[in-house]
Amino acid sequence: MGQGGSKLSLRPAPVRDILVDLKDLCELAIDLAYSSYLFHAPDLAREVLKIEEHAEDMLLSLEMGLMLAARSPEDALALVPISRVASSIARVIDAAADIAKIVVQGVGLHPAIREMFAHTRERLVRVVVREGSKIAGSRAGDLDPWVEVIAIRRNGDWILNPEDDEVIIPGDVLIARGSPEEVRELVELADEARGKKPPVPEASEHMMKLAELLTDLKESSELAIDLAYTALLLNSPELAREVRALEEYVDQLHADIQVAVLTSKFNAVDVEDFLAILRVAFLGEEIADAAYEIARVILKGLKPHPVVRIAIEESDERVAVVEVAPGSPLAGKKLSEARLPEETGMWVVAMRRGAKLFRPRGSTVIQPGDVLIAVGYAEGEKDLAELAQGVPA
Repeated sequence: MGQGGSKLSLRPAPVRDILVDLKDLCELAIDLAYSSYLFHAPDLAREVLKIEEHAEDMLLSLEMGLMLAARSPEDALALVPISRVASSIARVIDAAADIAKIVVQGVGLHPAIREMFAHTRERLVRVVVREGSKIAGSRAGDLDPWVEVIAIRRNGDWILNPEDDEVIIPGDVLIARGSPEEVRELVELADEARGKKPPVPEASEHMMKLAELLTDLKESSELAIDLAYTALLLNSPELAREVRALEEYVDQLHADIQVAVLTSKFNAVDVEDFLAILRVAFLGEEIADAAYEIARVILKGLKPHPVVRIAIEESDERVAVVEVAPGSPLAGKKLSEARLPEETGMWVVAMRRGAKLFRPRGSTVIQPGDVLIAVGYAEGEKDLAELAQGVPA
């Protein structure tokens, strides 16, 4: 972890709350780190380094809490899973920070690959809300243009996944997700001027393949962390096994990226860019490996600490894994059109299509044979299974 210069301030908090906050920080750090690299955005990279310092303090608070809680060998054994999770979180945030440092140091992505990512349907942006800005005083859920505000940094503190009614004030640093057009308009409204883009060379078929591999690496390693944490909090061996499969898939992606880079025709000017791709591929594998370490806590049968176990037992959330039958009313529908949260109370967190596991978007069309992995309330599990199987109501 980074060497934070600020004085540590310990704030007592329930272990589950700390773990959930660290999960949000992990996901934000990974998302920002990859986005800073793929879109060559040093401002996003610097936010990752701030998250690294903040997470370091939280992890130290967690470790001290674990030491104070261990009063017997039995207590110590029960606390081992949380200690392992803390170690894995440190690995993830270290990897995210290392990706960010590549960007801060000025080493970027090859311009042809970067241009491909510039036209993706969604991207992240960081904006500072200036005094007198048109968005100051707006609520996070009512911004025009509409974007998803995933975090706000205010006076050095992070507000993760802010509520829709959170009022935006001058000085806030917003991290938002939206289409290229939406985030560009948000930047303009927040008075964040951008310079003109330099001319970009045309992408070859080989570069397009590299871009696809990098996108797959990003999405797979992000999904691995998400599923690993959900497996821990819901004590779900099913999700833990999915993380193991994802970790193996990311290992193969890393190897494929290495081959693609080493067979590229590049000149001396491109060397740093291609070395950065290799570095990012290695760090993506490191993130997936750390996710598997979290999942192994469940697969090894280690029992969670009573504080976490009570929180799990009090939760009505369940994991459902269902296959979509050819006659299912879900087949052929976009995920957003299926309205599964409204119809069943279950949220699809991942899909498997053939050998590939991925995080679906609202525009993802559900196909027969797709395996839906969903999280929600126990009573919705049966409803989802019946919809997927095409059982008449």
